[in-house]
Amino acid sequence: MNAATDSTPRAQRRLAPEVRRRQIVLEAARLISAAGFNAVSLADIADACGIRKPSVLHHFPSMADLLAAVLAHRDELSYPVRREVEDFADPAAVNEVFRSTVEHNQQQRELVRLYVVLRAEALDVGHPAHGYFLEREQRALDGFARALSWKPKPMLAARELYSFWTGLEALWVADPTVDMLEVWDAFAERFFTIS
Repeated sequence: MNAATDSTPRAQRRLAPEVRRRQIVLEAARLISAAGFNAVSLADIADACGIRKPSVLHHFPSMADLLAAVLAHRDELSYPVRREVEDFADPAAVNEVFRSTVEHNQQQRELVRLYVVLRAEALDVGHPAHGYFLEREQRALDGFARALSWKPKPMLAARELYSFWTGLEALWVADPTVDMLEVWDAFAERFFTIS
């Protein structure tokens, strides 16, 4: 490739700002899901969108800002009809809420992969999503503990459930032949039984 080719302006299709923002978020989510946040650059995202890096920066001043938008998008798609588990008092109803989420997640492989990859990367305190995952985990544990108030030690049960849930997602991402619903049902049969 010669210098003349490198400096040739790229033909960019003009999109409405909200459409371009959404395109950038979707492409960033796809790339991060495949390679992880640390392996994706603004230039990679710009290339995937058919635009230049300054165009991405026009919408998202930094990779951290873009990551926040990706996580918000992921949360929005992960819970299309949000039902709080703590609203249900009996174990069978709580299990049904979780089971329907497992069914939903099986149809959202890329989003689950995005979450699993980012959660692992964000264990590093320097990662821009570290705080997001700490806060999200605490909210989940608090909600699970309220939903599991019938257990002798609700917070301990919440930690057990959360650990199982995140482990199941990681297992499924690593091996798509795993039937998440079958594994969930086997776990739930024991976990949601009042003893």
